Amino acid sequence: MRNLNFHPTAPVMIAVLILTTVMISVYPKPNFANDTPPAEISKVFTINDNSGNSIKFKFGGIFQVDYRYYTEDERADNRFLVRRSQIEFTGWLNEWLKLNIEYELKDIPDQLLDTYAEVSFDSQTLRIGHFKKPFSLEVQNAEDVQYFAERSMGVFLGGERDVGVMLHGSLFKAHMHYAGGLFNAETDDVANRGDGHDAPELVGRLVFSPFVHLSSGFLKYLQVGASASYAKINLGNLDFKVKTSGMIDTNRYIYVLSHDTKFGVLQDADARWRIGAEAAWAWKSLALQGEYVRLTYTNLKPAGDPARDADFATWYISAIYFLTGEQPEFCNGILKAVPPIHSFNLENGKYGGLALALRVDHFDGDKDWIHPSANVSVDNADGYSIALNWLLLPVHRIILDYTYTDLSDPIRVRVHPDGSVDYINKENVVTLRYSIDF
Repeated sequence: MRNLNFHPTAPVMIAVLILTTVMISVYPKPNFANDTPPAEISKVFTINDNSGNSIKFKFGGIFQVDYRYYTEDERADNRFLVRRSQIEFTGWLNEWLKLNIEYELKDIPDQLLDTYAEVSFDSQTLRIGHFKKPFSLEVQNAEDVQYFAERSMGVFLGGERDVGVMLHGSLFKAHMHYAGGLFNAETDDVANRGDGHDAPELVGRLVFSPFVHLSSGFLKYLQVGASASYAKINLGNLDFKVKTSGMIDTNRYIYVLSHDTKFGVLQDADARWRIGAEAAWAWKSLALQGEYVRLTYTNLKPAGDPARDADFATWYISAIYFLTGEQPEFCNGILKAVPPIHSFNLENGKYGGLALALRVDHFDGDKDWIHPSANVSVDNADGYSIALNWLLLPVHRIILDYTYTDLSDPIRVRVHPDGSVDYINKENVVTLRYSIDF
């Protein structure tokens, strides 16, 4: 195992990148009349057809460019990358019918994102299409309220998108928010893949906001919730993988479990259970949230061995503090977007908003499914993140994130031509992100 050395050029390189980004942001821009956008520029457009009906629609998108720097010599992953390049179209065909289409322009296996139709009646909404499963606060929170470079390791236990139908809304004067539905069990795939199990996955989430109607106060934005899911798993497509913050968009993992295990090919499986508990609270310029998620695959049977379960667990706690006085709010079971009090404008002496975010997260793997000599999975991992967010505009921000992850076991990261192997038992990654989300 090679020694881990810190590159002395890292602080200089990060400083140059920050300075370059700042110069781009403050460089004089073409002005509209009176330095204000034309009045016709709006998020929502309206078209009237010949029958007098009006259709409202808006376009949106996300563009994120990262530079990642790793301190480990064993890694050859320092680079720029386009983290997200998404376009979104939302149309309201009438007051109760909505269509949303979201597409990832990057060349990834599943480019179709939140693409669905919604039918609304009062405070209840029926959604059908391809979208996020209603599991976990962190997953449900939109990208513009993620104040770290990446979500916690727990996101890989909760599942994200699939094709299905869901009913969601609020009850008891918004004291309770619910979402529940039936989905394909393949996880984040729009393809129709036949297998031995044709039963859909049942997923649900409940959130309680007991003090939501307080005019103000310490407990107004307190919420607690729980999530659960159950599915007969598709054995041929069992492909459970967990990544750290610095392994996103790479072919590296800290845990791998598939139908072709180190103990032999799996011959049978039963079900997949997920349970989760969450709590969140916001007061003045501070927001806290935390979650615990447990994932269990039941009765996995390798060839020649008795069937046994595979159990995984994860938790995280995060805190966000807005140094410039912005006040976050939890509403309808999620964290609302927080625009800067003063948008960036050098002529008026305004520099936008600043937010500091801290997070601790932990992953527990199942050691009974780890082959000691494979060096592809760890028994557990602990991550620590600190991130500074510069909110220039409601749609524009820059994130500087440092995440350290301690691994209980060495992971193989590179094989050299001479046959020697590099391993890591920790990860130090600095991410500088330029983001536009509108």
